[in-house]
Amino acid sequence: MARLLLVEDEELLGEMIVEGLEAARHEVTWCRNGAEGFERACEGGWAAILLDLMLPGLDGWSICRRLRDRRDPTPILMLTARDEVEEKVRGLELGADDYLTKPFAFPELKARIAALLRRERLQRRRTLSVADLVIDTELHEVTRGGKQVSLTRREFDLLEALAARVGHVVSKETLRGIWGGDSEVGSNTIDVHMVSLRRKLDSDRSESERLFHTVYGVGYILREPAESAPK
Repeated sequence: MARLLLVEDEELLGEMIVEGLEAARHEVTWCRNGAEGFERACEGGWAAILLDLMLPGLDGWSICRRLRDRRDPTPILMLTARDEVEEKVRGLELGADDYLTKPFAFPELKARIAALLRRERLQRRRTLSVADLVIDTELHEVTRGGKQVSLTRREFDLLEALAARVGHVVSKETLRGIWGGDSEVGSNTIDVHMVSLRRKLDSDRSESERLFHTVYGVGYILREPAESAPK
């Protein structure tokens, strides 16, 4: 079951979509205008957003753009009555993940949603990101600001542990545990690795752009800079 947001002003189509998706065991919230749809979308927690383009108040393109400006990664499936290539390209360039042209068969809608959810699950398992820092947990690659950064295996393990708990303090004991409680890994060893991580990822950044922070006597926290966090 997935929690889905539908933003659609056509009454009959909306009823059909809600009925079909609920029969498929999804939880659906239906908004009938753009302003309400954007407000509900900003609440977060949606597995995917089904977004009509032609909406009263605030159109689908504007909603998509605003969500992506907020760094909201929720998958967006655009529903459009227009079959022009330019319209579809515009939506994809604004950050939509897929589109479906009306009228459509309900089985195709279900298949598109399933593909979006499957892709999102795979992507979530593979990458972690904080501001402009991206960690590929499958390839063990790290970039910041689009530039690749070379890390040792232990530096990568520390970074991954912090990124998986972004915004929360991670104790030194917890960080030591990621190496299986290796007796050779003491508190000072973790400190040394953290100094190296900061040098590689934070040293050329202003104080306000830095991601790594020490909570003295406790551990470390990886935190998104205030100016890049969603408003």
